[in-house]
Amino acid sequence: MDSYTESIKLFISAVMASGVSLFGISFKYVLVLVFLMIVDTAFGWIRSKKNNQWNISTAKCGFIGKIIELIFIWVLCILDWIFDINLLKYMGIFYFGICEVASIVDNYSGINKNMPDGVLEIVKNLKYSVGTLAVSKIKNILSQVFDFQNKDKNTKD
Repeated sequence: MDSYTESIKLFISAVMASGVSLFGISFKYVLVLVFLMIVDTAFGWIRSKKNNQWNISTAKCGFIGKIIELIFIWVLCILDWIFDINLLKYMGIFYFGICEVASIVDNYSGINKNMPDGVLEIVKNLKYSVGTLAVSKIKNILSQVFDFQNKDKNTKD
């Protein structure tokens, strides 16, 4: 994730969130985000099945990333409530919505190979979110822990 792309996603999210908070909002934006997550997951499964790249570990990491995104939005809702800002949760919803749409387009491009190269280049940068970063960090930490445990078992023998 480069800082320029993240800045653009955060700016777009802030503008959209400002507009929504001025006009009021309901729970429907979270439901739209969950719907996008479901569509992204389905397209990811179809893509991996079609390309014979099914990997349960990758699927689990994607699912955990989506759970982390929802937890992040929940934390932003609490912060909005504590500080009476009424803007952070919308920024989070729109930020993750942008990431999900980009991931859907990327998965669709893996299913249907007729996508313009320029679109694919933009999508590659937009699809990664804070949830993706958190999952990759956790995965690295766990692999190091299990790697150390395996080394310890090998040295005892």
